[in-house]
Amino acid sequence: MKRIIIWLPLVIIFAAVVGLQGQGLPPFDQRAEDQRRETERKIAAERDRRNTSEFDTSMKTFRPPERTVVAGPTIDKETSERIRLARKVDAADYFPYSEFLKAEKTGVFKLFPDYDCVVKNVIRIDGDCKNFVMASSSFSFRNLGYAHPYYSDLGFDQGEIFSNAFFSQGIIVSLGDVPIEDVTPSRDGLKFLFDLPPASEPGEARKVAVKFKAGLENGGFKYSTSLKPAENTTYALRSIAYNVANSLPAVTEMTSLNEMRFHTLSLDKRADVIIVFRIIRKGTDGSLTIVWKELDRREAPKIKFSKGEKFVDFKPEIVH
Repeated sequence: MKRIIIWLPLVIIFAAVVGLQGQGLPPFDQRAEDQRRETERKIAAERDRRNTSEFDTSMKTFRPPERTVVAGPTIDKETSERIRLARKVDAADYFPYSEFLKAEKTGVFKLFPDYDCVVKNVIRIDGDCKNFVMASSSFSFRNLGYAHPYYSDLGFDQGEIFSNAFFSQGIIVSLGDVPIEDVTPSRDGLKFLFDLPPASEPGEARKVAVKFKAGLENGGFKYSTSLKPAENTTYALRSIAYNVANSLPAVTEMTSLNEMRFHTLSLDKRADVIIVFRIIRKGTDGSLTIVWKELDRREAPKIKFSKGEKFVDFKPEIVH
């Protein structure tokens, strides 16, 4: 019997999200500095367009065997424009951080609640989904833009922010109401994140994931994969996006959905990053305006599966 899987729409949506990223900054027309930043935005948009083109090209060479595919929701021109406008950061939120944002590895964006509004090829528009902003509930600091949840570093759903992407370990800690400009690697609460060694095999990674899902206290701080976001609060995040040390088996008719997901990791920029971010506004539309900076970036660690071991994510809440 042919397998009916839905991995391809996930990748297509991921490509569409990449094409929409980098559009969160509002246009400015004040002074030469504002003009320079607008020019940089246009350059970034062109870079993202090229990245999307490269993604599409790579997908043409990544051909699974013929099989039935469930269609995913599409983003038409009108919806794309609505998303772009919703993502714009208000000038009143941007200007207090204009000097901060001149530094490298910094940024500002809006994150919208998911509310589980997308189900296969259907987008709900009832209840909380009435003002749903598609493809704007997950962000990748590694890739500098919005991302599919499987490849993100930070997500927002059901009133919580979380870091729980596929084959990744996310850890978030609240640092309290401290200026993001003052946060350095030596700040209280960050040593634990910097010193935590990545896992090297699935069993070890699974044990770590269970601990952080429940929440782990250390030095007066609580580290977990999710928490309730608070306005005017600064957080630190470590997102360990693992790679696989094993060679993946060739794609065949018997390739499982999970193995397909592992194949798509080659299309993501995997890394081990530490980010500090601050929620500067909780909007009336449910959005979070977030300013951030990167503190550390390391090569993606690898997890090795034993011979004959099934390729699955190590997190206990993932259904295989």
